[in-house]
Amino acid sequence: MGNSVRRHPLAATGLAAAAALALLPLAVSPYALIVVSHVLILAIACLGVNLLLGYAGLLSLGHAAYFGLGAYAGAFLRVFGYLGSFEAYLLSGLAASTAAAALVGLLCLRATRIYFTILTLAFGQVVHSLFVAGHVFRLAGDVGQGLYFVGEGGLYLPRLTMAGIEVSSERFPGVLYSVIAAAFLGCALLMWRIVHSPFGKALQAVRDNETRARFVGIPVGWCRWMAFVIAGAYAGLAGGLAGQLDRQVTPEQLHWVFSAKLVLATVLGGIGYFWGPAVGAVALVTLQETALRTTDYWSFALGALLILVTALAPGGLAGLAAGLLRRPGAGERPWDRPGPPGKHG
Repeated sequence: MGNSVRRHPLAATGLAAAAALALLPLAVSPYALIVVSHVLILAIACLGVNLLLGYAGLLSLGHAAYFGLGAYAGAFLRVFGYLGSFEAYLLSGLAASTAAAALVGLLCLRATRIYFTILTLAFGQVVHSLFVAGHVFRLAGDVGQGLYFVGEGGLYLPRLTMAGIEVSSERFPGVLYSVIAAAFLGCALLMWRIVHSPFGKALQAVRDNETRARFVGIPVGWCRWMAFVIAGAYAGLAGGLAGQLDRQVTPEQLHWVFSAKLVLATVLGGIGYFWGPAVGAVALVTLQETALRTTDYWSFALGALLILVTALAPGGLAGLAAGLLRRPGAGERPWDRPGPPGKHG
C-alpha cells in the first residue's frame, strides 16, 4: 500500500483531499461551507471542460447551456410535476443535459477549430434566449407564462427530500455539502479512469495529430463526440447541484459569460493537468470572494490575474506548482501534464 501511494502521488493527493473534505465541516463556519460547496460544483463542471479543452483540444463557449439545463429540467418537474425528490431532480437534469450535449455535439463537431467554438457559442445562446424570452415557459400554458413574468425567467426551489427524508433547515447545508463533496470525489475518480483509459489516450492522440490518429485507425469523430457528451454531463450534474444549493435557477446560468467563467477557471488552474480544474475553481472563487469584499472592480482584478498567470505561468497554477515540485533533471513524470494541446485540426 505504501509503495503504491509513493508510486502514484495523485492517489495520495486524492486520499488527502477526501480526508480534508470529510473533516472540513468540523473546522469552518456554515457560510464557508457554502462557499466550498460552490468551489466543488465549479470544479465538477471544469473537470468536463478540461477533458474537452485540455485532452481533446476543443474550446467550447456553450457549456453554460448544459449547466443551466441540469438545473432547469428538475426545477420544471418540481414546479409542474410536483417532483420532491433530490435524486429525481438530479437525474432529470443529468439526462436533459446529456441528451442536449449529444445532439449539439453531432452538429458542432462537423466543424473544427474556431468554427467549432463559434457553433457551440451560437447553440448556447439559442438555449439562453429560449429561457430569457419565456418560450420554454409558455409550453406549460398560462401557469408557465405567469411564472415567467413573476420570476423573470427564474424559478425558486425549495429544499428537496434526500433518500425520502426531509432534512431540517439547520442540517440542510451540511448534508448538501456532503452530497456535493461525494459527487466531486466520484466525478474526479471517474475522470481519472477516463483520461487514463485507451479512450483517453486516443483522445490525446487526436488532439496532438489528427491525421496520424486517423491513419492508425482511431475513430476521431466518435472520440471528440464522446468527450463533448461527457463534458456536457459533468456540466449538467454541476448545474443540478448548484440549483439546490442556491435554491433557485436563473437564465444567467445559461449565458455565454458563465461558459467563459468555466473556461477561465480551467485555464487558470492549468489546461491538461488533472487537478487543474479543482485548483482553478479554488482560485477563481477565492478571488471573487476577496475582491467583492475589498473593491467594486472585482472583474478588473480577475482579468489582471488571468493576464499575469498567462504571461508568467502558461501552464496555469497547477503547472506552476508542478514545475516548482519537479526536481532539476528529473524529467517528465507519469502523473505530470500529458502535454500542451497540439494541432487541433
